[in-house]
Amino acid sequence: MRKTIFSLFVYLLITAGAALMLLPFAWMVSTSFKTRSEVETWPPRWTSKNFSRTWDVKVKLSRSSAGGIDWKGLTLREALVLSRTEESGNILSIQIDDDPVYRGTMVLSLSDNFSYLAGKLDDSQFKEFSQRLLQRDLPEQIGKLISSSKNAEEFFSNFFAMYLYGSEAILDRRNYISQLEKTIETSLNQAETFERYSNRLPEEYKQEYIEMISDGKKLLNERLSELSILKKGSVAILQADEISMIDKSLKNTLNILQSNELFENLKDNALMRLYKARVISPVEDLLNLIEVYTFVREYFKSVQIQKADTRQIVFSFLSKKEKDQLLKEYLSMEHFSADVEKIIQFQMNQSIESLPENVEKLLDERLYEEFKSLPVENIRIYIQQLKQVLSSLSGILSDMKISSLDQFESYEKMLEFFEDLSLNQTAQIALEKLGNLSKVISKDVFWKMAVILYDNVQQIAKLRKIYSQVQNSMKLLQAPDFVKNVRLKQNQTIEIELNNVHPVYLEDDNYTLRVNFSFAEMLANIFHNYVTAWKSAPFGVYYINTAFVSTVTTILEVIIAAMAAYAFALMNFPGKNLIFALFLGTMMIPGEVLLVPNFITISKLGWIDTYYALIIPWVVSVFAIFLMRQHFLTLPRELQDAARIDGCSHFRFLWTVVVPISKPVVITSALLKFVGSWNAFLWVLIVTNKDKFRTLPVGLQTFSSDVGTIYNQLMAAATFSILPVIVLFLFTQKYFIRGIARTGLK
Repeated sequence: MRKTIFSLFVYLLITAGAALMLLPFAWMVSTSFKTRSEVETWPPRWTSKNFSRTWDVKVKLSRSSAGGIDWKGLTLREALVLSRTEESGNILSIQIDDDPVYRGTMVLSLSDNFSYLAGKLDDSQFKEFSQRLLQRDLPEQIGKLISSSKNAEEFFSNFFAMYLYGSEAILDRRNYISQLEKTIETSLNQAETFERYSNRLPEEYKQEYIEMISDGKKLLNERLSELSILKKGSVAILQADEISMIDKSLKNTLNILQSNELFENLKDNALMRLYKARVISPVEDLLNLIEVYTFVREYFKSVQIQKADTRQIVFSFLSKKEKDQLLKEYLSMEHFSADVEKIIQFQMNQSIESLPENVEKLLDERLYEEFKSLPVENIRIYIQQLKQVLSSLSGILSDMKISSLDQFESYEKMLEFFEDLSLNQTAQIALEKLGNLSKVISKDVFWKMAVILYDNVQQIAKLRKIYSQVQNSMKLLQAPDFVKNVRLKQNQTIEIELNNVHPVYLEDDNYTLRVNFSFAEMLANIFHNYVTAWKSAPFGVYYINTAFVSTVTTILEVIIAAMAAYAFALMNFPGKNLIFALFLGTMMIPGEVLLVPNFITISKLGWIDTYYALIIPWVVSVFAIFLMRQHFLTLPRELQDAARIDGCSHFRFLWTVVVPISKPVVITSALLKFVGSWNAFLWVLIVTNKDKFRTLPVGLQTFSSDVGTIYNQLMAAATFSILPVIVLFLFTQKYFIRGIARTGLK
């Protein structure tokens, strides 16, 4: 009975130990399927929403729409051009405040009480509203906003931006409640000061005055405690119910403070007027901010009288074929020069991928060829410098409706044009660089090159805009009448192009987003991190390098270790034991100590960024020699004697007799070496600079940088990196166990 209990305990202990050892690997695989937000969630979970057919995605309104340009990855020159050429359409921008969406059918739902205003608010209505608003006691910034706004839509946009958007928003809960706390605390301090001035009042009012001050302090303290809790909330901006609570609380406080009979009896007293200005008026100003917002918002809601025919905007991703067709349609509606049109058509026949960059490259190559005979040191660098300068000046030229430099007729007339303008420092520096470049070659040739380059810059900007719009376009499946088009930028920002509706009339609604996936799309979500990780670096090259280096190193080590172990085990020569002891002694030297001398040696041989550096230093392993030698010592001596009688040489005896019957030990040595070589990191990192020679462990650093680590993709890459080693071990584990168990046994 005791033996059974003990055996059960041992089995449970072994099982728990195995589970504990496998736990990190299981967590790594689990993390590889998660989204970025799930990796950062605490407490951590084993599951992932990638296994779900439906996502509920958090969204928020964004007031930073750039009209459809994909700014990511653009150079400064390209950004300067595009910022001038982009049209400001009616765009409602909704930010996905969650994991990016890469596939599926997206359903953007409006609230049940959604309404909007078609067109724009009538000027007479806005004028009437402005007059009513100006009759109130307005904060200074609101008064300036009314006078500077050209129409109602501009006023509403700026007004709500001031109150609701940005870190300095008036109704940001931390800003407003902090200001409220500071104001009430200041009023309390002032009240304590006024408490000492009762002797300045007639005798019959002194006691009543002291009681008024005391009651006021008590009331302000109560309001401070009541409203301070609003500093904490799930969203940054104060919500409607919280605003209503603040409004009601402050009104009640002010009414009580000013309802005292003493105010009425002593309304002309200087002390009471000062008390009102120092204690009560600051609280009134805070209340006024809330009341102005409430007044404007109520009017804003009242003018929105149209109802949508449907409260859902449903859209999905375009296929590659649909995007190609849409791009052709967009390009057919735009005008390009004959040369650029031909290059675009040629490139589209090759590949539509990265079309603007490829067209620009072909245009540049044509210029290099056309002007290669010019007396400049490097025509490519010269043309790129000129292009950068013209791009910097393109903003000013575009503002002046100048689409081509041919409108100036000559370089001198263009300079005269700029002399009449008040230029900023950036433009002045660009003109100075332009002057320096013009001195290198003749003015006629320089002007010809500048005209061609400027036209190319303008047309590439137009092509880039079209290409970006097509790449971001979505297939609209269902939408209200006012929705013209939908785009998804960088899988994070939904841009809704509106028809005859200003976006400000849609920004006050609460939107919810749900994404539905088909089974195939769900599978794509599950393995999204693996696909993205594979594409993040040349992992195909890394795999080939790792397999090649590991295989060659393993084969060479087995050959050398087998021969050395045979010599130490089955051959006799002077100093054998001393040499073997010296070999074992090298195992005591830390590998880090050898890094610098080995690196210097490799550098002297010129082997940096070569396979020699990855293979040659690691083809000898003292441990493998020791392991094989211990096993060879267990072999019967009669085998060696029989081989000698048959005239078998040492070399033949080793490879035809010793190695075959020592298969478990040989495979164990090979497996240990293969795994070690497969996982090698530090040495590969310091002797390689190019991806062409790097291996998988070094490639994993792609996902770590100074700004953070992308853990889900790192774990996905780590999983497919160690998969071959796991498969290899599963097929060779019996030899591995047998080799370790039998080594050294007689």
